[in-house]
Amino acid sequence: MPEKIAINTMIARNVYASESFEFIKNSLKNFCNYEIKENPIEIHRQNKTYEYTDEYRIYGTREQGVKYHTHYKIMGQGSEDYSIFHVSNETFGFADFWIKFTISTHDGLILEFDVKDEKNAKKITENFEADFAYCREQSKEEIFDELIDELRTLGTKDHGQYGIKLGLKAVEIFPKDFWARFYLGCSFALNNKQSLAIKHLEEAVKIDPKSYDALYNLGRSYLDNKDYNNAKRVLLDAVKLSPKNHAIIYHLALAYDELKLKDEALKYYQKAIETAPEKTTKGLISFYAEAKEKLEKIK
Repeated sequence: MPEKIAINTMIARNVYASESFEFIKNSLKNFCNYEIKENPIEIHRQNKTYEYTDEYRIYGTREQGVKYHTHYKIMGQGSEDYSIFHVSNETFGFADFWIKFTISTHDGLILEFDVKDEKNAKKITENFEADFAYCREQSKEEIFDELIDELRTLGTKDHGQYGIKLGLKAVEIFPKDFWARFYLGCSFALNNKQSLAIKHLEEAVKIDPKSYDALYNLGRSYLDNKDYNNAKRVLLDAVKLSPKNHAIIYHLALAYDELKLKDEALKYYQKAIETAPEKTTKGLISFYAEAKEKLEKIK
């Protein structure tokens, strides 16, 4: 019966990829009296921009040995670049003895094995725990920091569903933390659950009233919830803190427009046009065209 042991913590996700191969290599030596050849035979390699995969390089012979699979990907192309990797080593060709050990920056450590000798199976588990049990040991603060780091980089996954899952855990640990409330609120907004987004973003604003990012995102959720008076209120606070922020200015104009306050809407649509960025990036979006179209409609 195949067995599986998984450890998915920040510490586990930062274990060196090479330790997967070393564990498999030592297991074959100890339990099968099999010495792995150091030089691999490469079967397939796939390279793309910012991404590459090596599939099934064989250590040993074609009859017995270890199949090796690795996948690396660079996420983003700016100053906040980071990479993800997924490395698996898997034995093949041994009667009644199979082990696969995966190390991933997303899934942590995953050891899978199917060994008929119960004593050997128990010893494999003991060896794994002896080598990697330290990866389980995390303080409350370390778990929280891990959640926030993952929220920051992967919170938008699956239209915010992944961020909601992580954010709820973070808020449970430290309910008065600004980033926990902020990222959870943004994840709910991305998932089109505006009432819940408002709840958590309001908490974020209470914790840090000078965060124009929190005010801006709260204002957008109020707009999506058709609460234009509150949208205007918080976006005015946001624009005071960041008077040249194009996105805040544009959404404040939208709030005035929905409230039929023509003069103020015209004023802020014009400002949105004037402050529109010349170049856009993932974090810097231009609402220039939208502002110009709405300005013409209400003139």
